[in-house]
Amino acid sequence: MQAGHSLAVGTLVTWLVTEALGAFMVLGWAASGGARAARRRPAGEEVMSLPVLIGHAALNAAGLLCWIIFLSAWVKPAAWIALGLMAPAIGLGISTVTIWTPYPGPRRRGQPTVAGPAAELMGVLPDELVKRALEDEKLSRSLVEGLLQRNLAPAPARSVGWNLRPLVPLSHGVLAIATFVLAILAVVAAG
Repeated sequence: MQAGHSLAVGTLVTWLVTEALGAFMVLGWAASGGARAARRRPAGEEVMSLPVLIGHAALNAAGLLCWIIFLSAWVKPAAWIALGLMAPAIGLGISTVTIWTPYPGPRRRGQPTVAGPAAELMGVLPDELVKRALEDEKLSRSLVEGLLQRNLAPAPARSVGWNLRPLVPLSHGVLAIATFVLAILAVVAAG
């Protein structure tokens, strides 16, 4: 058996678990309407960038394929290529954290929603929307009522238990770094 084989297998295992967590997050993001929001993103709005997400996933998948080639045939250049693909993939992954916080998910039951013309004004208010709201009494009233409804509504009943959703992206990131370190160690041990 070659030196570093167990490290290479451990790297594969952590890489596969990391990929599974990433796929779980992307499926949750898509199910909560993230893909639609990214496609019709207005300028300046912070939503997940599809090219960044696709680049992150594609680099990881290509790196994983190279790692499998390295592990199955012990082709050392494939391991170096996998490391070279993993580094920018981690960089793109880190860039998604700033946009993807908090981790997306479905709206909790009992959380108030705002409907009507005020719904579009509930985020950051661009100048032209503020001017329009000041000129239109009905829109102003709707905006104020929506803000009051959202901010003065009783807090939803809290269930007893832990919210484990933040552990998914945290685990994904920690495992990605661990995979990178294991891959470096495996490549160095392989000679």
